[in-house]
Amino acid sequence: MRKLFGAVLLVLAAASVSQAQTREDDQLPPPIRTPVSVPHGDTEAPKKKVTDAKFWVVAAALNTAMVLDTQSTFAVSKRCPDCYEADPFVAGVVAKGAPATFVAGEAFDIALMTVAAKMKGSDTPWVRHTWWVMPVALTVGHAIAFRHNNALAR
Repeated sequence: MRKLFGAVLLVLAAASVSQAQTREDDQLPPPIRTPVSVPHGDTEAPKKKVTDAKFWVVAAALNTAMVLDTQSTFAVSKRCPDCYEADPFVAGVVAKGAPATFVAGEAFDIALMTVAAKMKGSDTPWVRHTWWVMPVALTVGHAIAFRHNNALAR
């Protein structure tokens, strides 16, 4: 299941928008822009607010699931000497200890939510409407791992 989520995450992270190129002789000259008087000296157009309540709920759910999954991983490793981290991407970090694992998890979550914020603010409709897919998929993966770890700990 984690491999499937990893593959989906990789595909979505590598997706980009493409557009057709035009020949140079078909291009129009750039439009002439005249300066506009803006109060308080702000010359940039206001940016869209992407960090709304939905964004922070998804980010909190992702972070909570990651912390619970990581905590349960180390709780199981203390109780079960034969148990090990089966995810090859995470196993090397888990072997370095809890602090390194928590820091790596937080860094990954921050990077993922940064990508999600950029997607949410995109001008492309399908990108803007699917910003939540990657963090929710990872949250579900962490929840499944947490449940599995708790079953091993019993």
